[in-house]
Amino acid sequence: MSPDTPATDDKQEQDMKVYADLVTIYPENEDYLRRYAELLIKDGKDTTAANALRRLHVLLSKHSPGKAAVLLKEFPQIGRVTKLEAEQQGSTELGEMLRKAFGSIWIRLYQKRIKEGGYLYRAGDKGDTLTLVIDGEIAVFVPGNNGRVILHNLIGANDVVGEVCFLNPGIRNADIIANKDSTIVELPRKKLLTYLVEHPEAESLLEEKANFREMTSLLSSHELLQNIPLDMRKFMAGMTKIERYKPDTVIRRAGQEVDAVDMVIRGDVAFMLNDKNNKYQPIGKIQPGELVGDTSALRKASCPADIMALSETLMAHIPLSSFTNVVEAYPPFKEKLIKHAQKQRTKLMTMITGMADKTDNVS
Repeated sequence: MSPDTPATDDKQEQDMKVYADLVTIYPENEDYLRRYAELLIKDGKDTTAANALRRLHVLLSKHSPGKAAVLLKEFPQIGRVTKLEAEQQGSTELGEMLRKAFGSIWIRLYQKRIKEGGYLYRAGDKGDTLTLVIDGEIAVFVPGNNGRVILHNLIGANDVVGEVCFLNPGIRNADIIANKDSTIVELPRKKLLTYLVEHPEAESLLEEKANFREMTSLLSSHELLQNIPLDMRKFMAGMTKIERYKPDTVIRRAGQEVDAVDMVIRGDVAFMLNDKNNKYQPIGKIQPGELVGDTSALRKASCPADIMALSETLMAHIPLSSFTNVVEAYPPFKEKLIKHAQKQRTKLMTMITGMADKTDNVS
């Protein structure tokens, strides 16, 4: 450490205190807010920095949407709030549309009260209907490993539940329980289908909701991710992109800088390397539900080997910036990720060593 480092640290701390006071006195000064956020990021105070950046984003949105968009790209941690707010807004909009469609008199006649802890549906029940929540709060629990249950969603007033079985009638895969005393109404399937055909915007909102919740459920089912708070899982789900790959498609190249955390949803995917005879060989399969690239949130990394789709594959890509935001915002997750990184490193080295042994034997 150089002799002047302590002095530099002291100056940074003094500057941070100055700007903390300035943004308190002048809460709408955009220059002060930006400088304060930059100092906080340098000091590793990411959560406080994100709050300052969100305030700046709100101010810019009022008079300069273009600058607000640039800021969002520069500091993607702002999106943690904007994405969640967007999902909540979509919930309210759909609920209000359905209330108008069925009418207040019909809803009053057919609504029913569910006491806290009461079941709407149980995992294993057959179903094909959609339920509108009038008031209260509904919790969605899915069985996890070792007999524990995982909270996959909390659903409030003017939102719907049961969208998966409505869109694809079958067996319910979750216990849906009143988290508080709640009022609900089950919407008749035939009338609702007619309404959605006549109002494609409502059908689109419902499908978006189903896709978003399916992604949240996939993340919640992962033993590493299910330990972080629900709102953070929902944030990551909102940022995630789903891509479809044909067989023999290289998804990532060896040496490529990791910019996303990948999860196989369906299909056969493997790490690939050239052996001593210059033949392309799989060195280890990536199982559905397994994360790849998650340890890059701890340190900058590149892909250790080509990743290839061996069959028709559906894959989720969580932007590394979004994943890193959650890691920094929730210290217990960071601790688990460090332990997980050690296991992943050992697993990969075992794969590469196994490949080397195999080629030696062949030669």
